[in-house]
Amino acid sequence: MILYIVVLLSIIYQTSVRGNTILVTLYAMNLHADSTYLGLIVSSSSLFPMLFAAYAGRLSDRIGLRLPIILGMFGTGVALFLPYLFKNQLFVLLISQSLFGLSQIFTIVTLQNLIGALSTEETRSKYFAAYTLGVSISNFLGPLITGFSIDHFQYSVTYVLLGIISIIPGIFFCHKVIPFPTTIKKEINQKNSFVELLLKRSLRKTFITSGIILTGVGLYEFYFPIYGKTLGLSASTIGVIVSCNAIAYILSRLLMQWMLRKFKEETVLGGCLTISAVAFFFIPIFDHAVILMVISFVMGLGMGCCQPLSIVMAYNRSPQGRTGEVLGIRLTVNKTVQFLVPILFGSVGSLLGFFPVFWSNAVLLLVSGYSLYEKKTNSATTHL
Repeated sequence: MILYIVVLLSIIYQTSVRGNTILVTLYAMNLHADSTYLGLIVSSSSLFPMLFAAYAGRLSDRIGLRLPIILGMFGTGVALFLPYLFKNQLFVLLISQSLFGLSQIFTIVTLQNLIGALSTEETRSKYFAAYTLGVSISNFLGPLITGFSIDHFQYSVTYVLLGIISIIPGIFFCHKVIPFPTTIKKEINQKNSFVELLLKRSLRKTFITSGIILTGVGLYEFYFPIYGKTLGLSASTIGVIVSCNAIAYILSRLLMQWMLRKFKEETVLGGCLTISAVAFFFIPIFDHAVILMVISFVMGLGMGCCQPLSIVMAYNRSPQGRTGEVLGIRLTVNKTVQFLVPILFGSVGSLLGFFPVFWSNAVLLLVSGYSLYEKKTNSATTHL
């Protein structure tokens, strides 16, 4: 019962997070931000998470889980109110997105740590599947609500709406309606080195895979609204197309447990990355909204299982009492990717167009998927 309450509150919060992703891009373009400035604005939400995600995880290990969640949710609300208070100012978006990223990372790392703490080794995959299924529902609701709010109201009102949504679950956590598990103390002889965990052999593969996955997710979130805008699609249509991606996330995560009973983790990941690569290849070829909805849906089928699997792998391979820190390092890798992608590919896209951006990512995902297949094949040969 506690799991589902946490997932429900997470859905509400993540709806504002996902809505902000599409809102900030469209709002900045509406204020005539050039590609470089737009990349800086989008990347600013990943700057502080890139620097402080590991610290946020370590903090949740040390002081408990409730306070970081509450502060993060209220901080997100404040960040989203800023563009309403200071309308039509591009520099305010830089400040807002920076505060948004800092607040968001404390909430997300701690929520993931909470889900892991509520589970056992036997139920962990199921619990994280439920949590990421909730994230998928938010991925659907956030762009949909944001797109229609922009078209029927205005950008500043939409920021207020998302800010209120982010604060609602924080109020529930303040009232202590959810009993939190006590944090596990780390072993005395463990080192405190960030680098030691980052380079730990059992975790390194998880961090690299997670970074590759987030490259694809980050490119799609950043570039597709821009691509849709250049095609003349309305904000509502772009929101619907992005929401199709989220619907596929929901479906794939509902099927994840069944797939894991049939196949190994590497096989599932390799297949998902390959499907996503194919979808990325076709995006810049088509400009019809219905076809783009189908491609977005197929991509979601591929990417849907990747993130929950990487979270479970990171949690299960964490040293005792350092689960939050390891989840934080995973997000540090992810946010580094999300910080660099808009800046690097924003400039590339403005010079070379959309084809190189989407196709280069398709190649990266395809090679990564193949390497997982190859690893699986070599492993099977070793056992013969």
